[in-house]
Amino acid sequence: MTESSRGLRIHFVDGTALAVSFPQQRDNETAAELMLEAVLKQQMLMIEADGCLHFVPFQNVKYMSVFPAPEKPGKTVIRGARIDG
Repeated sequence: MTESSRGLRIHFVDGTALAVSFPQQRDNETAAELMLEAVLKQQMLMIEADGCLHFVPFQNVKYMSVFPAPEKPGKTVIRGARIDG
């Protein structure tokens, strides 16, 4: 994985998961924040992969893990946490 590589793991309510890797999408943190706001407003994630456009409605998602964590993830993010289970 290169420095500009990113990853996403989507955990669905049925217990399955989907792992996605992709290059950095935005050149700066402000653009990334705007993209995040748009995704949350739409309540759907769209992923272009392998020549297809995949739609992931949030109603089917338990949680998502994105890495690496952004330097400025927002004002409501708990930093330095550990998931215990």
